[in-house]
Amino acid sequence: MALPLAVAFSPGAYVEPFDPVRDCRALYKLAVRCLEFSPLVGLDHELFVGRSQGTLQDVSPLHYGITIDLTGTEKLHGDITKLALHIYSFFKGTAAIAIAPTLGAAWALSRYSVVGAPRIVMNKQEVIPALSPLPLAALRIPTSSLDLLRDVGMTTIGDLTYLPRYTMAQRFGKFVTYRLEQAFGDSEERLHTVEETKRYNASRIFEPPLTHRKSIVISIHSLFQSVINNLKANKRSAKYFHLAIQDTTKAVIYREFSLASATDDIGHLTTIIEPIIDGMNFSGEIREIAITARQIEATRSEQKSLSPSPHKDEPDSREKKELLNTFSVRIGKERLLFAKLNQSYIPEKSFSYHSASDAANTMNVHEAIPHYTLHERPSHLLATPEEITTISMLPDKPPSFIQWRGKKLKILTGIGPERISPEWWGGNLAKETGVTRDYFKVQDECGRWLWVFRDQSTHTWFLHGMWV
Repeated sequence: MALPLAVAFSPGAYVEPFDPVRDCRALYKLAVRCLEFSPLVGLDHELFVGRSQGTLQDVSPLHYGITIDLTGTEKLHGDITKLALHIYSFFKGTAAIAIAPTLGAAWALSRYSVVGAPRIVMNKQEVIPALSPLPLAALRIPTSSLDLLRDVGMTTIGDLTYLPRYTMAQRFGKFVTYRLEQAFGDSEERLHTVEETKRYNASRIFEPPLTHRKSIVISIHSLFQSVINNLKANKRSAKYFHLAIQDTTKAVIYREFSLASATDDIGHLTTIIEPIIDGMNFSGEIREIAITARQIEATRSEQKSLSPSPHKDEPDSREKKELLNTFSVRIGKERLLFAKLNQSYIPEKSFSYHSASDAANTMNVHEAIPHYTLHERPSHLLATPEEITTISMLPDKPPSFIQWRGKKLKILTGIGPERISPEWWGGNLAKETGVTRDYFKVQDECGRWLWVFRDQSTHTWFLHGMWV
């Protein structure tokens, strides 16, 4: 029904917009909590596909469920009925729960069975009688197949049990037979499992509290060493470290260390954090210190003697990453950018800026660098070409003077024109770059070389750059 009508029926209802990404993330966290029941916990295949392809908005809410594989846990849990009631109470009675020998049967019973207490099917012989009264949609088959089956008068799963599998596949598609076999246990079904996110942190409570600065600094370094050792033991590295220092009045000092690239090198990390720790003011008695590592990445090892780099003249990429990490902490990651040359003749599109994280990740990727052999480019390019006033005696001659930023500059000599046309092969001609320009390199009376161009569509002149 429409939302206003639903609210009219339930005036105190809480309404919130549907956010599939947020809901999928929350469901994943909930599935991780269910690992206390079994080491194999998963989500629906459709949900995993939608998550990887960015099409979660097209996934039916029926696929927002959790699957727990209880195989081999019978001795641990004992009675299955008690386990089902335990899971039911874990979700505070808000979840539809079914336990069955097959994933397909449990999925169908939990979505289409009677709402209330958990539904339990103990063995495969009970699966067909339990699923027979359920609608065909419980088999997770596409709408097109459902329409074909309804056209011939089939409405329940039990109706399909009277059809030969070969005939069913020919008339309604192999996927219908495949889903039916999965539900009855005649075919295996893959479980997309979730993994618990390992936390990398270290903390220490001091009794009595620390009062000497040297003891505090030593404790901070010791905790950083503990976090790094934990990362190395699991072949991981981190890009972000969070330091929290709490005194006896419960006042907390926070410091964040956001790196451009992940690291597990305590020596390199020490050179970054030491100046910041030395500048911190520890007032009062320190009760607790905690350090947390986030943005975890897998560590990649390379034996250079067996895989020598073909680019021997380039500085070591590790040294580059360490330099970027130092800059990132000192001036801020958001301020750390690097320029990349692009294959384009249009000046504005010939380069682009990227974040420090991209710089670190692409440090070992050696791309062909564009170069200009016929035409020189200015060392300083204006972010936006600035309009100027000028007079040119002939269309293919440089201007005799220009008026820029309120000053009239006499032009002594000029070189050009160099015509730069739109890149028609790109298929997307922007308004700013989709015009033909005639560029001139001119020298003013002060000896400064300027880069000016005339817009061929409007005949307006602009100054675009200069050699400094």
